[in-house]
Amino acid sequence: MAKRKKLPEGLRQYELNDYKLQQVDVRLRLQDGPAYYSTDPLENPADAVYLLRDIMKDLDREWVIVVNLDVKLRPVNFSVVSIGALSECLAPIQNIMKSAILSNVEEIMLMHSHPSGSVEPSDPDYEITRRLLEACRLMGMTLVDHLIVGAVSGDIYSFRKRNPDMFEGMAPDFTYIDNMLSSAAVAD
Repeated sequence: MAKRKKLPEGLRQYELNDYKLQQVDVRLRLQDGPAYYSTDPLENPADAVYLLRDIMKDLDREWVIVVNLDVKLRPVNFSVVSIGALSECLAPIQNIMKSAILSNVEEIMLMHSHPSGSVEPSDPDYEITRRLLEACRLMGMTLVDHLIVGAVSGDIYSFRKRNPDMFEGMAPDFTYIDNMLSSAAVAD
């Protein structure tokens, strides 16, 4: 082993052992939550919508829920991603994607409630849909739809039905992603 030169008093050369970075071992696991039952089998996304709509229409705050679907579009499970305030809810894309990845599915459907009863989407609703579409494209997944459920009436707004152009094509729009990243960098 080679000898090191002694540094002048007050100066110190850092050694590899001076830098300690612990590895974090993260283990995520799916666990069953409360069950919601239907007397009919859930065979497509609409079945899940009708089952969850009856729950969501009575909520007093915005909830964001992701429904994970198998390759035949049968609901596998759902996850409550976020519970917010009366008129807004924070729903990070990674939280939406997490349960889909852990459930080993390629198809997802996003639902969120509007306690006001109005199902008209806000600008943030459009933005989260665009961002989620891009995330799904990058991950090789499909966003089947993003639905807004109105309080009391249970009215539903379908982004796919009302904005089919948003759902066209499977190639990621890297321009959109670059713009999103640029605006995030400016905000920081």
